Amino acid sequence: MPSRPITLAIVLFWLATVGWVGYRDVWPRLVAAGPPPIAIDLGDEASQLVPVRWNVYRGDQRVGRLTTRMTYLDTDDTFRLTHQYSNLIFDVDRVRVVFPEVTLSTRVTRSGALREQSMKGRMQVQLRSGAEVITVAEARAVVEGEARDGVFYSRCDIDSPLLKAKQELEPVPVPDGHALSPLQPVGRIANVRAGQRWVVHEVNPLRDALGSLLQGFVGQHGIGVPAEKRDAYVATVGDKPEPLAWGKDRAEVPCWVIDYRSDSARVRTWVRVDDGRVLRQEATRDGEMIALERDE
Repeated sequence: MPSRPITLAIVLFWLATVGWVGYRDVWPRLVAAGPPPIAIDLGDEASQLVPVRWNVYRGDQRVGRLTTRMTYLDTDDTFRLTHQYSNLIFDVDRVRVVFPEVTLSTRVTRSGALREQSMKGRMQVQLRSGAEVITVAEARAVVEGEARDGVFYSRCDIDSPLLKAKQELEPVPVPDGHALSPLQPVGRIANVRAGQRWVVHEVNPLRDALGSLLQGFVGQHGIGVPAEKRDAYVATVGDKPEPLAWGKDRAEVPCWVIDYRSDSARVRTWVRVDDGRVLRQEATRDGEMIALERDE
């Protein structure tokens, strides 16, 4: 096993990486200042029988796969969006962090209000020495919760070399608003037009619930973690479509580009003009760029 400081760094990297996946995916709820001018058609998404498959890139390097699927739940007239990452690999010098699987799920009403969110994942930490790769640590985490009467109630089960926790998390308020946004990887986005502009605010109930637990953990090891700034994002659509080199032949495809900007991050989504299909999404934050590209 690695030394205690290295193990601590590994655990923090695990939490930070899952947090980055969350930032790009399910956990943030982006609540528009007024109805957004574009929309995710839940019924259309759920009617797609074949799941959408994506390649995941870190910079120019492919680091894993993502499969997304929307399903309709007839029992209570809700929709479940599932994002399943597989074989995510992040290299940091001689350390390789592997996520064999990370599954994120969001259940919403027909009007888009949040009902449930969950995340479960496994991690392996490996050391590389020439051609040899040795697994030195493993971790797993399950976090799940539900929204009731404007409050998000959640619980966690985390098993890692230093942090072990199985407990209820502090309830946090959940503002009204649509729980899915075009920032998340979805198959299709409707009503995209030139020159659209709106503002969204990040609301992250699961991260808020985990905050006190993780602050206490890192505080025990003498590590200070500053409070994360919550920026508003200004979303704009360009004045005209832009070409995207996409697909196996890298042919140019006309796309609307939705550009989300805040003081600390930028997210862009490429939407094919002729049918509204999302072909590429990328997020840049703290010098890291993670991208998803549709695989067909």
